[in-house]
Amino acid sequence: MRPELQDMTVSDWMDAKLSMNSNSFKQLINVARAGHIQIPSIVVPNFNPRITFISESDTAMYQRVKDIEAVNTFNKGVRNWGEKVEALLKQSAQSRFGHEDRPISDEFPRLSDSIKLNLRFDKQYKLETRSVGFSVARHGVYLHEGAGRGYGGLTGSKWTDRYNKKHTTNPDSMGKMGTGNRTAEYWFNDIIRNNMPELADIVANYSLDIAVNINSIFLPE
Repeated sequence: MRPELQDMTVSDWMDAKLSMNSNSFKQLINVARAGHIQIPSIVVPNFNPRITFISESDTAMYQRVKDIEAVNTFNKGVRNWGEKVEALLKQSAQSRFGHEDRPISDEFPRLSDSIKLNLRFDKQYKLETRSVGFSVARHGVYLHEGAGRGYGGLTGSKWTDRYNKKHTTNPDSMGKMGTGNRTAEYWFNDIIRNNMPELADIVANYSLDIAVNINSIFLPE
């Protein structure tokens, strides 16, 4: 029996994605979003891990955005943090995979080239940063977990390519992820963890009415 949406772990979401057809899974995603339930970035179609800033209330946000100077200082601090972390992620990807990570197509670019900073602002006033995250090519997840051609996980996966052609994991590769020449390379999470205290200070110096949500930033380990 699948747990309640609010209680689902990353593994539960992965199991749901693998066991449900695409339409049913999209409906599950929509229900979760409607209920303001955080969805792990790993299971959404485009992998865009992000950190979200949640205001205590609309009134608290209104009071904050009236101070334009403070808002601009906060936004600049978050952007500077994001640009620094983006550079560190690119450096990590290049140093670990630069010798073998080559661009294959628009769909599979060089991992370090695919990493881009994403900033989003509040929907009501469009003044205050509400999330900071990074676009990452899908194969960045595979490299993180030691997966790849011939090195699948225990359950495998299904996906549709840009030409709408469906693919599934080769049964002969099941359970080989993280073995042989395909060992897991944790190139992403430690950089986020090591830099989180600085981001937390930026938020705290701006306002104590904002919670920092990190549910959708880390790759599963």
